[in-house]
Amino acid sequence: MEENLAIVCNHCKKELAPEAQFCHHCGAPSGVANWSASGDENFVKGLFNLAKGLASTLDVDALLKRIGQSAEQMFLCEASAIMLLDEDQKHLFFKVATGEKGGLVTKFRIKIGEGIAGWVAEKCESVLVNDVTTDERFTGQQDLSSGFKTKSVLCVPMQAGGELVGVLEVLNKKVSEGFSDADRSLLESLASLAALAITNARLVGGFRNFYSNTIEILISAIEARDTRMSGHCWRFAQRASSLGRRMGLEGQVLKDLYYSALLHDVGFLKVAGGWNMSRILVMESPHMEQTHALIGADMIKGIDILKGAAGLIVFHHENYDGSGFPRGLKGDEVPMGGHILSVIENCEEMRMNGYAVEQIQAILIEQAGKKFHPDVARAYGEVLKAEEAKAA
Repeated sequence: MEENLAIVCNHCKKELAPEAQFCHHCGAPSGVANWSASGDENFVKGLFNLAKGLASTLDVDALLKRIGQSAEQMFLCEASAIMLLDEDQKHLFFKVATGEKGGLVTKFRIKIGEGIAGWVAEKCESVLVNDVTTDERFTGQQDLSSGFKTKSVLCVPMQAGGELVGVLEVLNKKVSEGFSDADRSLLESLASLAALAITNARLVGGFRNFYSNTIEILISAIEARDTRMSGHCWRFAQRASSLGRRMGLEGQVLKDLYYSALLHDVGFLKVAGGWNMSRILVMESPHMEQTHALIGADMIKGIDILKGAAGLIVFHHENYDGSGFPRGLKGDEVPMGGHILSVIENCEEMRMNGYAVEQIQAILIEQAGKKFHPDVARAYGEVLKAEEAKAA
């Protein structure tokens, strides 16, 4: 009868539990088929892959869930928890808690300095306790409320740039030896990666928020110049996106189309002019209307994320037959994104001048291949029909 062969860690050569995904002695990945090279190389590669995965996730909630799951698997324990520092700087709150009772503890807040996690947050030092009944810092309050029985704890601070982000803990090692100093070192490394990834995700989120609000401010300024323009930029962008998708555009090309539609009239912010009694913009000369597309493109071309949009804005008044402006381009001299903007710009102007949808659709058909690119005119007619059907 053939004996069962023990599974051995490639890094420290100690026996692994059959279900272990990481070695509970040294923390190295345990995949035998995928980790046949030298132990040191495998250990570094495992940490690198984990770090790469954390760095590629910018959604903070998804990021924290991934960290918690990784910690539970890596240390072969019953549960893990991530507590973040509250805005008041006086409490920790549970953001992620894995394990059978994890969902029951997420409502708790822990005062800094109280319990093991609170002590770790206050002192910014790691704690390893393999028998919580012997540690006076352990309060057991969460156990009483959740029904989970904590036996052992390894808890480490999460810090980035010297600032506390939160704490990361793993609970109840599934092997008799309990948590080790090697576990402590590995969890500290994971916590450092996690803190940096969380800080990065928050920073990116802050920039996105700033960017979105800046765009909204610009659009409000554009639309405030003319009472007829209220909501025009957002409608323009929505319809450009719908038309672009219908024509098969996707990825960055579709994003460029969206932002070019949203900011197509940004050049008016630099065009001098006045308002009549109805607060409708009156140009000082026709030349200003002719050049606002070029001015707008020049205004945003220096913003990396809007370079593609700037390249399309210049075309939003060009027509398929060359009758447009500012350059009088025609046919393939105008990119498809430019033709999309042009068709929607013409149709939006008709809307603002009181044309009914049926009239606009008739003009699209009549001008296809003339003023409008035939494929774009046909596709936009379908978009308008879909809008009508949805509104009915």
